[in-house]
Amino acid sequence: MQQSQFNQLSGGDMKFGSILLVALLLACTASVAAQEPAKVAVKDWAEQWKMAAEQLLGVAETMPAEKYDYKPVKGVGAFGEQLKHATLAMKVLLANAESKTVRTDGALAALQKLKTKEEIIAELRKTVQEGAAVIGRIVGKNDGEVVESQFFGKTTRRFLLMQAIAHNNNHYGQLIYYLRLNGLTPPGSR
Repeated sequence: MQQSQFNQLSGGDMKFGSILLVALLLACTASVAAQEPAKVAVKDWAEQWKMAAEQLLGVAETMPAEKYDYKPVKGVGAFGEQLKHATLAMKVLLANAESKTVRTDGALAALQKLKTKEEIIAELRKTVQEGAAVIGRIVGKNDGEVVESQFFGKTTRRFLLMQAIAHNNNHYGQLIYYLRLNGLTPPGSR
């Protein structure tokens, strides 16, 4: 095809060039716009994780070491046991979100060896940091993928991250009660 025939089909060099430029700009804009929600999602998830983790760590730090064996009534876990339980659940949910499995018997045995407030908080803090890294690796990339969960069967990575945050919040609320029964003001109420 000669240049003059091409110009006739396309409506002239200027018109074709303008259309091509607009189409290219729209494609680039759409690509950038599609990336923005993923960035916002990562930020939102990271902030939610940080808030839930800081609240749980805050109550853990507020309770005096000599009260880590405190139980409000028979049949419920002691304060320190509740923190170990929350830590184990985080480990499993976060691992499952990355298609990994946790040997819960071994993980539980390791947590049961933790006896002091400092040991329990150190393990909780380590698990929280691992959780932040997992969120960074998953959210906005493959969080909608279906994986196998030890607690929920087949579900999405996103659902497991939601459960990890919700479970932390659940135990935060429970442990506030433990603090109040001991005359302590929770960090969020100061």
